[in-house]
Formats: sequence, structure tokens, C-alpha cells
Amino acid sequence: MTPTAQQLLRSHRDALLEWTCVHPAPLLRWLHDAGVLSHIHYLSLLECSSSNAVAQALETVCASEESSRGFMQVLRDVQDYYCDDLQAWVKRHVQEAEQERQKAPPIRVEEKKSKRPITKLFKVKVKFTVTPEVEVEDLKPLQNAKTHLRVPLSAHKNTLLERTERLTSYAEGGRLASNSASHIEIRYTDLFVTEDNELFDNSQHEYFTLASRRARIYAHQACQRIRPCNLLSPNVTTGRSPKRVKVKGIAGIGKSVAVQRLVYEWALGKSMRDFICVFDLRFRELNLINAPMSLIDLLGDRFRYFKTVLKILLASPGSLLFILDGLDEFKYLLDWNAPDRDINLDTKVSIPELMMALIKGSLLPESSVILTSRPSTDAPKRFFQRCCVVLGFEEDQLKEYTFKFYKDPKVSEEVYNYILGNDNLFVLSFIPLYCYIICTALAEFFSPENEENYDSLSLELSPPRTISEVYHCYLFTAVKHHALKGKAERNTPKSDVLSLVRQHLTNLGRLAYENLLKCKIMFQRQDLEHYGLMPEDIESTFLSQMLVPLKEETVEMFSFFHLTVQEHLAALYCAINLSKQADIIQALDLWCFGEIPQPSTSLTPLLKQDLNKDQTRVENLQMFTRFFMGILRTRIGGQLDGLVLAPLEVDVNGVDLPNRLGLWFQAQFKGRQLDNQTVLNLLHCLMELQMEEATSRVAPEIQILNLFKIKLSVVDCAALHYVLQFSPHRLKELNLGYSNIGNKGLSRLAPILHRCEFLYLRYNCLDREAAILESEVLKSKQCQVKKLFMCGNNLGPDGVQELWNALEQNTTVEELYLDITGITERGTENIVHCLSKNTSLKTLTMVGNDIGEVGRRRLKQLEGRRPGLRIIGNFVEDRGLLQAYLDWVEEIRADRDQMDSVKNADALQSVLKGLRVESGREKMLGGEEDNTAKVQELETKILALLNSHNLLDGLR
Repeated sequence: MTPTAQQLLRSHRDALLEWTCVHPAPLLRWLHDAGVLSHIHYLSLLECSSSNAVAQALETVCASEESSRGFMQVLRDVQDYYCDDLQAWVKRHVQEAEQERQKAPPIRVEEKKSKRPITKLFKVKVKFTVTPEVEVEDLKPLQNAKTHLRVPLSAHKNTLLERTERLTSYAEGGRLASNSASHIEIRYTDLFVTEDNELFDNSQHEYFTLASRRARIYAHQACQRIRPCNLLSPNVTTGRSPKRVKVKGIAGIGKSVAVQRLVYEWALGKSMRDFICVFDLRFRELNLINAPMSLIDLLGDRFRYFKTVLKILLASPGSLLFILDGLDEFKYLLDWNAPDRDINLDTKVSIPELMMALIKGSLLPESSVILTSRPSTDAPKRFFQRCCVVLGFEEDQLKEYTFKFYKDPKVSEEVYNYILGNDNLFVLSFIPLYCYIICTALAEFFSPENEENYDSLSLELSPPRTISEVYHCYLFTAVKHHALKGKAERNTPKSDVLSLVRQHLTNLGRLAYENLLKCKIMFQRQDLEHYGLMPEDIESTFLSQMLVPLKEETVEMFSFFHLTVQEHLAALYCAINLSKQADIIQALDLWCFGEIPQPSTSLTPLLKQDLNKDQTRVENLQMFTRFFMGILRTRIGGQLDGLVLAPLEVDVNGVDLPNRLGLWFQAQFKGRQLDNQTVLNLLHCLMELQMEEATSRVAPEIQILNLFKIKLSVVDCAALHYVLQFSPHRLKELNLGYSNIGNKGLSRLAPILHRCEFLYLRYNCLDREAAILESEVLKSKQCQVKKLFMCGNNLGPDGVQELWNALEQNTTVEELYLDITGITERGTENIVHCLSKNTSLKTLTMVGNDIGEVGRRRLKQLEGRRPGLRIIGNFVEDRGLLQAYLDWVEEIRADRDQMDSVKNADALQSVLKGLRVESGREKMLGGEEDNTAKVQELETKILALLNSHNLLDGLR
């Protein structure tokens, strides 16, 4: 009698366990997707050891005959991942089970084919078929592939699974910690990816560029979200799948992790099933190749199990995907304008030329390519059918990540709420690597075991608030777990803990700092050894939390796992090695302004480098300088005792360091012509420093603050507020036009807005909530606002009614600009009543609003009651206003970044609509003709601008 599936599995349990525990991932995932394992049970198994995971899975499936049969069907599907003995067992026992069911109605061929993924092409039971995409000449190689590729493909998939199944996780001495999960199935959170339609401005630190971009996109929701698994999906318009896809994003934003997830899913047979093989190549590995090499040679060296069958595999290029990760790490310069050479698979060329041929499609044009890069090393769009940008997490994804990070839901909830309540952390948390650092640092404060055994001598007194504090906490957490192992007790004072690792941190910081000045992020073994760091120590020390080793068959390189980790360690090195005030000031002049000391000057050792004045480098040091200020505050507070060897100097006049720093900042605002980005960076440095004696010297020097077109996040607004709150006088001008601060940013600035005489808030994604906030400012008895610019915000009828109510009692505002703010007829209901009582307002503009005939009558009525009030309600009645809008349109035309703003596109359409309505009305009423030419010129330029960007659909 044939045994049941349940009996069969129980009798062969030990053999099945031995065969599958080497690579349990395919078996477990397919059991989950087949419904044999529940989702919760599946996730719990992923964090078990391989043998325990398979043993528990077998115990579960053997509980019933139905689940046992499901297990055997899955085993047939994944047999190629496992040894020949298992495949022979499957062939014998699964075939016998199927023979018992031969009397069942046969499955229609069409249904069977539709359920089988292409990745089953090489399964023993599947007959070979030709897909529509396969050319006739490809038939023979694919038939050969069936017999020749099964074993190397199995080896390839298992190798990829082993390499991609875990994400970076907090470790104690190289072991996984108990407080966070690391398996990619548990921790991976989908990213916010969208089409890339903007030019990149590499004049500033890439984090700040991205923050600007996100502010604009989030504000208008004008983007097509693309899941990473759909990067190669067909184009909505053409229906064709792209062959070349570029994915860009800043360091730590998740490009490589998204690629890791794609590779993992393909290796499991769950994603990108149209591809027989995926080759993942990293540019950091390719850096070590100096001699000319053919593609056959490269792939043969990188994937040695394919060496004898590569020509068979490459003979069907349409079924191949090349993932080229990290173009920014490639040490070779690529000439994108160089003419293509006629090369084939065996042609030996330089590695840059080989990569260019693969990317541009002059080599294997039928294959697919995904290229990832940081924006600072961008590849021209003309070589790609799809260009995407990774923008990190949205708020929902931040929550998902936080709840996946911790195994304890209570800890997840507390950490997530803490991040939400802290603007500094919340704004930075959209970068996945920041999320990792923040979650790791906060685990020390919110984990249940730490609540019971809390000791203020070895931990900070309170959770971190600024980004400098987060990084310092992360570093100390890693250092503490390493230093305390067998060398000290938990209640060991912090200074003693730090002294145990002083030399390691000094060496690591020097490596970080000296190479940061050179913009170097990748290191070879000899680089580490030069700084006294032994690569062999990385896995067993806290260095595993800072450095990422890349060890392949032919490659050994290292990098800090995130750009900001290098910047923070570099700042730490400088903060513990600079003790003289003159040295600190000299360093700040270099880092912030690129001022190289004179040769005759006595240089601190930190500046005795081959320094070249390079503005780009100075811009790239902005985050580093903020870290330095935060760590300097930490040192002044005594929290770096154990690392520093000399006390901070007090000069001969008794001036301490905080006051000396205040004098330096004061001199910058008083004596320099500062560009906008530098101003913002100095404000952030002051906020990180958190020294009132320093900031109170600087704030009175700030009379005019112009951050026009500098996109500001909430944390940027927090920096503005922090500094300006120490100013004892009014601010003559605060210009935040086109800064996209949004309601949250405005709320952060609310306590100081009443002191701004000229307040520019044009095009800042503000709505009714912002109008209510601003109305409270205008009602304040301390209000000093004389000019208020709110153009281009969606205040709406309810919002402007709040402003009219505020102006009823305000006595300071002389000019109010409300062009294109969504005012309707309803928004004018209380305007006559309120503004008739106002005595200060002299100019009111409301151009570009659809207030209707009733609204226009109300404005006329108001003019009669307030003869001293000049009201401009349409374009054609004011020549100066027409010229201002002409200048604005020209500005947008010259600035691609502004033109890509959907808010500006909407505004242009509103202006165009208003021009047509109002110019037609003026003609009917026999208005003045002097402005006709200006009106026509403005209309023509707006039409040309909108047409050039295909933005006229809303008007047709």
C-alpha cells in the first residue's frame, strides 16, 4: 500500500532535514506563498537557525495530510536548489503520488502554462516551450541551457540567496543582537521611488539637495510612485518594457538595499521571472581590475560556476539582466560622449569601456540593465528608457520600518512616537540608514531590559534630540558593548569605557577625516593598516558597526557603511584633538569658507594636509561642520572624558570657548557676504552647538535673512527659530520665498514671525491652517509686520477670511500681497466690514483669484470706504504689476527647478486664465489700452512656457 504524504514525510524527516537545512530560504518562502505556512509562523522561522527553521516547518506540515501534500508539491518546485539525493527522492515519491491521482481530470495545457513561471524553465517535469520573445536562432542555446545550466544556475541562486538574505543589523562583537530582526523578509520596507524629471544641482551636499526635492514633490504629490520590483515593468504609454533603467539617490537612501531585495526575490523565483539569469556587479569591485578584459572573462572570474557555460547563457541576451550597483564608487572616469566601438563578448577592452558598452547597449543590446548611482555621479538620461530617483521613506513607511526593526511591539511604538515628536529626528528619518542609526541608538533607552537595569553612569541621561546626539549615542552604544565584554562591568563610568577604545577611535577618526578632505570613501587593506586599523579586527570589535568590508573572491575593500558615519567620526577626531582656540578657529575658516592658512602660519596638525581651495569640497563639509559643533558641545559638557588628553584652552583674557565661538560666528554675519546655503549651515551649526552665550552674540547681527529659493525642511526652520529667538530687536526682512516650508515649517517659525517687518512667504505650500497661524501673528500686540507676501499659496476663501478678521484690529501691515491664493467670491464676504476699520493698510493685491462679479463689486465698495487703500484686483490695471509678472515668468523659464514645480505650473495657468478673463472684461468696459501690449506679451510667454513643458491640459 502506498504511504500517505504525511507518513512519507515523517519516515524521511531526518533525510529531508539534512538535505534542505543548508539553504532553507526557497523552501520556506514557497511554503508560505502556497499557504502551507502562515505569515506569522514564516517570519518567526526566518530568525531561527537553518536546522531549527526546517525542523519546525516539517513539524508543522506533518500535522495534516493536506499540508503534507502541499509540502511535497512545493518540494518539487524548489528541488533545483538542493542536492541530487533530494531531487532523486522528489522524482520517485512525487511521481508516485501523482500516479495515484492520474484518474483525476487532466489539466488544460493553457491553464497549466499560465500558472508556471518562466523560472521553472529548467525544472525536470516541465516541457520546453518557446515564448513569443524568443527568436528562432535562440532556440538551440535555450535547449542546451536546459541540460547544461541547471547545476550552475542552482549554485548561482544559492550564492545570491546567502549573500542577500540579511540586512545590516546591530551586532555585539559580530553576533546578531536580540533587540532587532535582520532578515530581509522581515526588515525590508519598500521605498518611495519616482520618475526622475529634474536636473541635479551638485553645488551643495547631496542630502540637502534631496531634502529640497522631497519638499517639492511631497507638497504637490506630483509624482508617479514606482515599486522597486516594477523598475522593469512596461511603460504605461508605450506598453514596452525598458531595457536600460537608471536609479539614482544619495548615500544611504536605499538604492543598494532595493537592489538586494530584487536579487533576493529573483533568486527565490518570486520576481523578474522573465530573466533566466541576473548578474549583479558592483563598481567598487570593478575598481581593482586594471588590465583589459572581455565580458566573458569578467563574468567567468566573478561567477566561476558559470565559466564553462557562459557562451550558452550569453547566446540568449534577451533573458539576461545586469545590475550595476554604485557607479559613484567607480574610480574610473566615464566619457559618455565617446563614440561606440564595435566590440563583442571576447573583445578585451578597459573596464570603463566595457561598462560603457554594457550601459549604452553597444554590447548585448537585447539584455536589460539596471544602473544605480548617487546624483553626484550621474549618467546622461539619453541612454536610458526609464530614469528613477529614490527618495527614501514616507511617513507610513517610517512607521512600518520602525515596527519591523524591533521584535518588541511596545518598544516599536515608543520609539516611533519619540521620532514623531522630535522635528530633528523626524525630518532626517526618511533616509533608511538614518532610520537604522536612530532605531539602534534609541533601543538603549526604550528596551525593557534597560528600563530595569538603567544606569546613568554608562548611558546618557535622556534620549538624543539632535542628529549629533543620535550619532554620538549610536557610537557609544557600539563601543560600550564591545568594551564591556570581559573588561568592565555595566556600571563602569563612561569615561573609563571610552578610554578602553581611545586608540581605535582615534585611528578610525583620522582615517575618516583625512579621506573626507580628499572625498575618498573606499579603502583598501593597506589604507586601513596605514592608520593602524587591522582588517582582521573588524568582525570582533565595534568597528563592525562603522566599517563595511567587501570580501569577494578577488576583492577586498572597505568603506564606512554610510557617508554621514564617516563625517561624524571625522568630526569626533577633530573635536578631541583640537584644544587651542586658535586652532579651532583656523579649522572653521577652512571647513566653512575654504580659507587655507598662510604658509607662515603655525598650522594645527589637522590642517597639515595637501589642501587645495575647492568650493565643492567646502560645500560637501556642511554636515561635517554641524557634527563638529554638536560634538564640541559634548566635549565642553565633559561627555568625551576618556578620549581627550588635554583640556580646552581659555585665552589670556579669560574668554572661554563658547564665547570665542560666538565672536567667530558674529564676525561671519557682520563682515562677510554670505551665500544663502552658507547662512543656513551656520545657523545649523549654532543649533547643534546649543550654547546661548555664543548664539546671543550672533543673533543681533542678523537684520536681513534672505533664503529665497533655498528649500527648507522643518529642521531648517527649527534652526532659524533657534537662532532668531535670541535677537532682541525686530528683523527687517525674512525672505522665505519658494522655500516650500509648508504648514509645519511655518508653525516652527511662528514664535518669531511677529518681529519680521518684511515677511516673504510666497509659494510655500501653505493653506488655511497657515492663514490661521498668520492671522494670530497679525493680531499680536507685539506684531511689527509691515509687508506680508503670501502669493502662490492655497489659502482658499476660509483662510483669507481669517486674514481679513486679523486686519480688522492690526495697525502695522501696510502692504499685503495675496495673488493666486485661491480666493473666491466667498472669500470676500467679510472684506468690506473688516478692512473698512483698518487704518494702516495702503496696498492690497489680489490678482489671479476668481472672485466673480460680486467680489469685484465688494472691492469697489471697499475702495469707496477706504480712499487711501490701493486695491489691485486684476492684471491689466497696473503696468508695474504686469512687468513684475513678466519678470517672474522669465525667471521661471531660466530656472528648470522652478519650472518643474507643479505649484508654478498651476500658478502660470491661473495667471493665464486671469489674463484672458480680465483683459476681455476691460475691453468690454472700454478700459485703457496702454497696457494691451504688456498683457499680450505676458500671455504669449506663459503659453510658450506651458507648451514647452506640456502643461496646458488643464486649460483645454
